[in-house]
Amino acid sequence: MKGFKFKFWIIPIVIFIGLVVVFRSGALSSGKTQLQTNATGVNVKIAEAQYINTVPKLMLNGSIEGKTSAAISAKLAGRIEQVMVQEGQHVNAGDALARLESVELANSVRTAQDAVTKAQINYDLAMTDYNRYQTLYGQGAVSQQTLDAAEAKKKIAQADLSSAANGQSNAEQQYGYGVITAPVDGVVANVTATVGQVVSPGAALMTVQDISEVYAVVNIEQKDLGMVKQGQPAEVTVDTYADKVFAGTVDIINPEAGSTNRMFRTKVKLDNTDGALKGGMFSKIQLATGEAVQILTVPQAAIIQKQGIYYVYTVANDKATRQQVEVGTATGDSIEIKSGLQPGDKLAVSNVSQLKDGDVVKIVE
Repeated sequence: MKGFKFKFWIIPIVIFIGLVVVFRSGALSSGKTQLQTNATGVNVKIAEAQYINTVPKLMLNGSIEGKTSAAISAKLAGRIEQVMVQEGQHVNAGDALARLESVELANSVRTAQDAVTKAQINYDLAMTDYNRYQTLYGQGAVSQQTLDAAEAKKKIAQADLSSAANGQSNAEQQYGYGVITAPVDGVVANVTATVGQVVSPGAALMTVQDISEVYAVVNIEQKDLGMVKQGQPAEVTVDTYADKVFAGTVDIINPEAGSTNRMFRTKVKLDNTDGALKGGMFSKIQLATGEAVQILTVPQAAIIQKQGIYYVYTVANDKATRQQVEVGTATGDSIEIKSGLQPGDKLAVSNVSQLKDGDVVKIVE
């Protein structure tokens, strides 16, 4: 019985001793791994903070508009017989875009022409009678009353001829309206006209845009308006041509702020002979606002942002140190540093998210 009690107490002690050995072994192993990691260091690439020359610029967002954009509509009600253009097609002023059914209009023209013919005949007869009575009156063969009556008939016939001629002109004009033409040179866009469609006067059927020159249109805040002047050079980019910069100049500044946003609508003129820029494209506009200055920059890859605070990791003696910085404008892959660094400071630009303040690092190419 005594032997049994001895075994009962000795077993927990043995288990406890075994657990202590296991945990200590694991801790030693973990510590050894950590020591190895710290000894090796986090692999990082580095770059230096450096000054660059830059021109202060006002950065704006806008959209592309054609030099002119004419809304095309019918001038009279009718049914579309033919649509003669497609979207993207270049047309010249006067080119036919669509045609309305015109049988009734053509009949009106012929009726008006017949009316002119009749009026011309009546006028010619009245003129002949008047000339004859005028000769007879000179010979004393007819009275003044007869001559006056002949003159009155001539004037009535002349008025009828004039009215008929006006009626013919109006009928021909209406017939001409049956063919809808381009008012300006440009490119056809937004075609909604279809064959068989019944249209009303003024209903939009398509647009013709002159895009040989275009505008990048922006809204400028009152605080920035003093930095913008007519003739000022501008650089414009669009997402479609990410690597291309379009040169332009400030052409129009609205002298009155918009009633809703209190901003000044401004147009930057761009040459678009090749037609690369299209109406409605989103654009980014940069306006130079001063002389070139030096600013301190670092690669954007070096920046860490947490809760609105910006950090970098400076590297010295194979050690990373977290440094708070104040950033400015980003340009390309670089960003301006307003405070927190000095020229020549070396910064980690890779594996930055893995670093902690005081970590050992290994610089790699």
